[in-house]
Amino acid sequence: PPTVTMGSPLRLAYLTLYNSAGLAGWAHILSNLIAIIVSGRYTSLWKEHGTTVKIVQSLAVLEILHALLGLVRSPVSRTFPQVFSRVYLVWMIFDSLYVHPYTPFSLSGCATSLDEASAICTEEMSYQLGCMTLMAWCYAEIIRYSYYILYTFDPKYVPAALNWIRYSAFIILYPVGVSGELLCCFLTLPLLRKGLCATFQGLVTTCPENGEFWLYVYMAMYIPAFPFLYFGMLAERKKRLFPKRQPKLQGVVFPKTKSGDRSTTNTGKEIFAAAAGASSQEEATKVLKEKNWRFGYSKHVINHLVMSAKSEAAALAMAKAGLDYMYSTFDFITEDGKEMKMKEALETVTDKKYFTHTIKGEKPKPSKFEISVPYTCYHTKKNHGNLKGRELIEQVDKWVERGTIEPDCGDAIKKVVLRPEYCDLTNEYFVLLGTTSAMGPFLVLKELGANIIAIDLDRPGIWKKIIETVKDSCATVTFPIKQKYNGEEGEDLYKLAGCNLMNDVPYICTWLKEQVPKTCGSKPVTVGGYAYLDGELHVRVNLACDAIMASVVKNYGARNVRLANLGTPTDVYLVTKDVYDACATNLKEAPIWQKILKLFMNPLGRLIPNNLPIIKAADGSDLYMVDGLVAEQGPNYAISKRLQQWRAIVSRAEGATVSMNIAPATATQSVVWNKTFAMVYGGLHVWKPMEVFYQEVSNAVMGALLIHDVMDATGPATPGFKLQNPMLLFIQNAFHGGSMRCVFTTKSVGEVSAIIYLLNKYLFLVLLTLFGAGAGVAIRLM
Repeated sequence: PPTVTMGSPLRLAYLTLYNSAGLAGWAHILSNLIAIIVSGRYTSLWKEHGTTVKIVQSLAVLEILHALLGLVRSPVSRTFPQVFSRVYLVWMIFDSLYVHPYTPFSLSGCATSLDEASAICTEEMSYQLGCMTLMAWCYAEIIRYSYYILYTFDPKYVPAALNWIRYSAFIILYPVGVSGELLCCFLTLPLLRKGLCATFQGLVTTCPENGEFWLYVYMAMYIPAFPFLYFGMLAERKKRLFPKRQPKLQGVVFPKTKSGDRSTTNTGKEIFAAAAGASSQEEATKVLKEKNWRFGYSKHVINHLVMSAKSEAAALAMAKAGLDYMYSTFDFITEDGKEMKMKEALETVTDKKYFTHTIKGEKPKPSKFEISVPYTCYHTKKNHGNLKGRELIEQVDKWVERGTIEPDCGDAIKKVVLRPEYCDLTNEYFVLLGTTSAMGPFLVLKELGANIIAIDLDRPGIWKKIIETVKDSCATVTFPIKQKYNGEEGEDLYKLAGCNLMNDVPYICTWLKEQVPKTCGSKPVTVGGYAYLDGELHVRVNLACDAIMASVVKNYGARNVRLANLGTPTDVYLVTKDVYDACATNLKEAPIWQKILKLFMNPLGRLIPNNLPIIKAADGSDLYMVDGLVAEQGPNYAISKRLQQWRAIVSRAEGATVSMNIAPATATQSVVWNKTFAMVYGGLHVWKPMEVFYQEVSNAVMGALLIHDVMDATGPATPGFKLQNPMLLFIQNAFHGGSMRCVFTTKSVGEVSAIIYLLNKYLFLVLLTLFGAGAGVAIRLM
């Protein structure tokens, strides 16, 4: 969403005023509603209080703007249908229902035709349904606004009881409210057939044509909308009321702020400010003054890239400043509670905590190694089989032609396919940090006979998978164990293996300092960081990985080390002019429906063309960038990716080979478990040339690119490959899934993609409903 420039005090004052007004409005409606129910004056409800209900409910339209502007964190995809449905009901349905009394329900003494209807029938059923609906709304809104008033000031102010009610009452109130809404719509259908509709206080004298048909359409929208909203709230309830138990704070942690907490917001701003300060103190000041950091961080990420693009010296100075600040401020807490700075911990905590064990695969080395890609199209679900050789090359060419991957990426994969010697990794060595990570190359490397030094959590299930997988290959795995090996096998060995990256980083550095020369001899080693965690944990685990990488580079020599990470498609990058121009070309060639949709959605911050202003480097040359940032991923994710990029360009300048290729949007289990992300992924394919990939495909192609970077001595990963600017490293060999050449920015197509997915998924139901409604109207007219 667009960032909001108003300061924090003004935002707080505005939201408090708005929420208080909402609370007062619905409390007033509830008190009147109770009075009417107690007195039995159902027929007076809308006449006496309809205007109040309309005003209070219509003010909720502001909540859509709040979500769009980033004033609140509520997603527009959830806020819009809720607000729209209620506004439609109070202006279009309740007016008709209360001005023209009628009930089709068979009740004693009540007529069931419109011509014979009497007021008592409406009083007994129609008005009571309206009261039921408004009652559910009142309770839901009073609870919600009470919660928001306190939460806006500080989440700590929310009482536990109110928190429980906020995330429990909806279980009953939502179904009751929706049932009432649909029944009220159903009661309105006969009125529309007779041409009796809302008059808007006399401003409208005739009903729109096919009003009954469009009301059926509106009712059909509840089919996908209600489950989406209801199950979304159930998921939120689980997160809010039953959060995962927080483990004891240990290992790499965010530093304490002046207020004594470990705020990621303050530290995040300070990290970006430290990096910016190496180039511009003015920009550093702007970062520190940012009030809406949660959504306002995006522009500072873009500005960081713009400043880095000015020259190689600027890029390296900013990277070093960012790294130095993180190591000098982040804390490390030992198992016994001793606290020190990361830099100090890496220098002083040098105890030997781990021993070593090695497992060799039991399969013989094959006569030929070969890369393969098990390709099933995520959109069409068509299985293309396990692609090898010529078939794989043909598919790579199709991806290149469509713009889903870069031409040099296609060349790199084809080179690995055409040179089988690249795939023989029996004399290659890899340290995998987060070995079993969903996006890591472990499975690819073990199939090609690599020598793997595995670092992963000390959980028996993880090590059972690693050890059994390696045994079923010709690869070798070396790993840390908690005590000297004494013949343990099976479960006993699994319990001894592994370590914790965040908690044990100094000990892992000490172990690798001794183990890498023993295992690799004098041969080069590739150190890859693939660990992934959510939120602030992602920063912490990435700093641990970075410390291990820096340690290996220092102890083993930069020219003997290759560093590896995966780039994300949801970031801002320097790109080639060809990529930049392709975005404009794809926009010109976009389907007409996308161009029309852009006219309406662009003012709302959606469907934004995928390029940014051209950058003028210090030497006068032009540099180009595209924006794939998704603000919802949060500033912690952006910090983690800056950390990886900073280490990449600094180490490459020192002589290390660096493989950090952009990976595509991938339907990993952790991603598609989130229903919102799953819906977005389901609709991304409509934006040329986007394609989402299954995890098996991404693992295979990114593994092939890693092999290319390790084996090709002349590729862009090597320090001898000349780049116009160090930040151009990340667009080289990019398998970005089309995001860099997409018609629109990734962040601006999310909600629209989800809607397209829902329309496709429920199209049959919608068409069936429309057909039934149309048939009903036709029969009535015959």
